[in-house]
Amino acid sequence: MTPLGELLASAPLVVAVDEQDGSARLAPSGPAGGAPLLSRTAAAVAQALVEGTWTRLKACEATTCHWAYYDRSPAGRGRWCSMQVCGARAKMRRYRAK
Repeated sequence: MTPLGELLASAPLVVAVDEQDGSARLAPSGPAGGAPLLSRTAAAVAQALVEGTWTRLKACEATTCHWAYYDRSPAGRGRWCSMQVCGARAKMRRYRAK
């Protein structure tokens, strides 16, 4: 199992059923849930898998950044969490190296 798989396997999730329309989704188990951030992350990953948007969830390529983001670029080839911060810094480093 991958490190991400091991981390997500420990997330406390429950199947939540909507009272209005009867739809079901994965949700954190309780308000505190033991590990609320992990639970919310696991629920978001599960939803992305169901919707087929998993490949749009990415990690920023900047070595000093550890953010994950949803790539909304038309071609799905985004590389940085923010063009205003990480992308701009990478482009400036590349420009100065020339």
